[in-house]
Amino acid sequence: MSLSVYQVNNVLRVYKDQLRQGKTMNRSVDQRKPTPDKVSISSEAKRKSLVDKIASDIAQRITQNDSQDSIDEEVVKQLEDEFGSQLDISKDGLTDLVFKTIDESGETINSLSIEDSKFLAHKLQNIAKETLEKIEDTQLENI
Repeated sequence: MSLSVYQVNNVLRVYKDQLRQGKTMNRSVDQRKPTPDKVSISSEAKRKSLVDKIASDIAQRITQNDSQDSIDEEVVKQLEDEFGSQLDISKDGLTDLVFKTIDESGETINSLSIEDSKFLAHKLQNIAKETLEKIEDTQLENI
């Protein structure tokens, strides 16, 4: 069976027209139904984000020296135990924490270096997170 050039050209032209019509139909359907972007966050990521926010709130409350609750006091106590000295925590500006050591008599106050303060600020966040996770685990065990 032999095909002429005319027949092959007709088949290709019809095929091309069908492809073009299919693409235009798909475009019009896509334009009528805009799909919103979806962002899904796992429950573990939501929990971690919440723990980070609460830990930051704890650090904020500690620096204000207002009425600290038992969690705040526990976090400060752990930080002081790890550092080996009583600490006074305050804020310098909007973000920087300033740590000062207080001797047993409560009189001498020595400011810590910037590096030590940054380390202790990081350690404060970690201790707050660990404390919150312990509380969460305890509450889950009681359920």
